[in-house]
Amino acid sequence: MKLNVPHIVSTIEAKFEAEGLVNKFFKLKPYHTNDHSGLLSLDGKNCLLLEFATPQDEFPGTYASSVYRVLVIFSLYEEIDFPPALQFAFRRLRDYIDRIVLWSTVTVDQNIVQLFKDARVDIIRTEIPSKDEVLKTKAINYFIPIESGDLAYSLMVNMIAEQLIKRLRKLFHLVLSEMAAPIYDKSYGKAKIATHEFMEYESEKLNKLIKKLKQDGNDQIAIDIGCGTGRHSFVMARHFKTVFAYDFSPNMIDEANRIRRDREIQNICFFVNDFEYEKLIDEQQFYGKCDLVVASFGMGSFVEDSNSMLRRFYDWLKPGGYLFISFYNANSITLNVTPTWRDSALVAQIDKDNNSLEVNLTPKTRFNIFCKLFDTGIEGPINRIFNVDSISTYPMIMALLPNNLLENEFAHAAFVAADKTLAENKAGQNGYYVIVTAHKPPQATSGYSNVERILQDLNAEYEVLEHQPVLSMEDVKREVGPLTKCIIKTLLIRHKDTEEFVAVLLQSEKRLDINRVADLLDVNRYHIHFAREKEILQLGFPLGGIAPFGFEASNTVHKYVDSAIISHRCKWLYTGSGDNRKTLKIRKQDFLRIIADYQRVDF
Repeated sequence: MKLNVPHIVSTIEAKFEAEGLVNKFFKLKPYHTNDHSGLLSLDGKNCLLLEFATPQDEFPGTYASSVYRVLVIFSLYEEIDFPPALQFAFRRLRDYIDRIVLWSTVTVDQNIVQLFKDARVDIIRTEIPSKDEVLKTKAINYFIPIESGDLAYSLMVNMIAEQLIKRLRKLFHLVLSEMAAPIYDKSYGKAKIATHEFMEYESEKLNKLIKKLKQDGNDQIAIDIGCGTGRHSFVMARHFKTVFAYDFSPNMIDEANRIRRDREIQNICFFVNDFEYEKLIDEQQFYGKCDLVVASFGMGSFVEDSNSMLRRFYDWLKPGGYLFISFYNANSITLNVTPTWRDSALVAQIDKDNNSLEVNLTPKTRFNIFCKLFDTGIEGPINRIFNVDSISTYPMIMALLPNNLLENEFAHAAFVAADKTLAENKAGQNGYYVIVTAHKPPQATSGYSNVERILQDLNAEYEVLEHQPVLSMEDVKREVGPLTKCIIKTLLIRHKDTEEFVAVLLQSEKRLDINRVADLLDVNRYHIHFAREKEILQLGFPLGGIAPFGFEASNTVHKYVDSAIISHRCKWLYTGSGDNRKTLKIRKQDFLRIIADYQRVDF
């Protein structure tokens, strides 16, 4: 189906209106320009101009303009090269526009992406759904029919518009951060007492953890994700040898670096990086070496792919290293009890139905940003990967109260004490925020060294392909190519009663029927399950790095290989290596020698 850009633009406009975002959070303004090069002609059919109010009235000496302008350009969605004339056209737009956003459906060279980011030009990449994906769509928020278009085309346009709005909501968070940076440390959260008290409570919890790590001698490397102006980074710098701190807002990092220079602090590295969509600068330096990873002030709720986020944190930590992370709470009492007063003691209000957060920087400057709430869908993956030390929620009572009541000194002290008591009560998990403290299981993985030893002992011909950490078979295929029948995956199953393992080797595109494994073992299907992350560690492998051999000898492992692997013609096979940053490329003949004792089965 051929895509008509004006349909995307008009659908996004209509959805913005339907969701009540226009005029409440930003204004949509007409915009047009004709570049002399002819490469960039913009009008209301291929771009949107969004104007956000700045707090200039409240802080006249801080903000030069009363509005912050974001120009979203849709017409360059297939552009790959971005010639110098087009880049110059963007620079000319920046005389009037604070930030430019380009929609793309193709992969753009990372050097160009970084060049644009430095110039406040962001690329939002989404994919155009296939016809099959369109026809399988089950739900659309605020469906906007396209005139003269059939249903499938209208669905496709709405799906693209929804993807873009989700990404734009994340970009609104960036705009909020950019705008808040000059006043963040002086004003943000201080006027709203419940928010301020959470920030204080979170700092208390983190400081206790830092003290424990220091006492235990685990004080080498700490990471601060979503560091803002360095509220926690500077505290960690007093206790850790090196602190790496990241935020997607250049203004926040500029302010953090100004403070660092003023205080003459040498052991913090501040970087502008979007954790969710980019590899972090210097990430390889601390991979598997961190004592502490911090993602505070609800940062966990601002990342859509929670599983990927948690596994990435896991990979950074050394065995026994700690994670300190906070979220907005899906079980917050504020979502079930609605106060009648407007004078909230919170800066931000949860909109559970739309996965968003309404943030009031000032009474006149408001934002609607993406927010994924903490619930069992996030708690489950945390428990599967980490050993959880504590989960607390805070505040509960103050989240319901009017701000002016908490301005009373006696009431303030009483409700802070009450909320701290509730926060430590496991039965009371209805506070506004959730703080999770957890640590990586202390055992180190030995699978890669086991694999290397076996390869060398058998004088096998092989190559180790190094790449970014992979967490799924899709990640592997992106790194080594779509050689689906030559890529081997190893699936691990465990018997609930005997605690013995089963390893099944399959071609990458095949799915395993666990009932077939139950039949092979002659056990009830419900007595076995796919091995959980912590169980995989017992075999010596990290998440995303399971090898087909080299299992820890202290475990009993029943081994099966699919006959199709043996019969398929491949000179080389690609498998996990025991390290999720390395793929093993091994000559098939040598691989078959290593697994000669595995039972062959038709799966």
